[in-house]
Amino acid sequence: MKKVLKTTLGSIILGSMFALSFGFGASNLTAQAAENERGSVSVWAEATEETAPNMATITLSVETSDKDISKVTEANKKAANDSIAAVKKLIDTQKGESVKTLAFNVSPEYKYKDGTKIFVQYNARNSYEVKIKDVSKLGKIISAALANGANVVSGLSYSLDTNEEACNKLIKQAGSLAKTKAETAASALGTSITGVKFANIQCSTNSYSRPRYNMALKSAGNAMAMEDAVSADSGIPAEGGTIKFRATVDASFFVK
Repeated sequence: MKKVLKTTLGSIILGSMFALSFGFGASNLTAQAAENERGSVSVWAEATEETAPNMATITLSVETSDKDISKVTEANKKAANDSIAAVKKLIDTQKGESVKTLAFNVSPEYKYKDGTKIFVQYNARNSYEVKIKDVSKLGKIISAALANGANVVSGLSYSLDTNEEACNKLIKQAGSLAKTKAETAASALGTSITGVKFANIQCSTNSYSRPRYNMALKSAGNAMAMEDAVSADSGIPAEGGTIKFRATVDASFFVK
């Protein structure tokens, strides 16, 4: 008799727990269904701004060729050191400007004649990156590098060192505009917004890398012609243009 009572009591307890669990789940489903049935209004807004870049990064290189690997290496080393030294005089390391070596390589060049591979010469290339925060002196830096041994300008990109601040500012503007649009739409429909259902927020910029100069001055004659055309004092004209920031808000608001 005691055994039967114990089993029955256990069944009652388990049954209560099941009922409690089932009731809690049903409550969640009911709340979710009610929220899905709430009215909402969806809007899209954007905010844009164009600003002048305050940073520039450029890659400068020295290319030399000779049949003697020692001569080509030494000539390349001297030209690279001279051009880097000239550029360093124009940068301000205290402001975060820098010169950084990217790569140095020497490779043999061959040609084929009647199926036979014939050695032509060794080609050496030394590349270094210059990062500046005073875009106005970019032209002088390029001129100084070319006048002191560099003969390839391969890449140039402009940027802004306060991208996050610019995006935060535009996100606030786009968010405020989205809310105003939602309030206007809700009011026109005889209701009002009560909260945010969801929001997709993005910020982007057209700060992309673009080569403004791509000069491979393979001969001393070409290098001298460039130096004659542009004096180291005036510098090569370099225009950074503007950087466009764009923030978008795709949002849905609950209404009552």
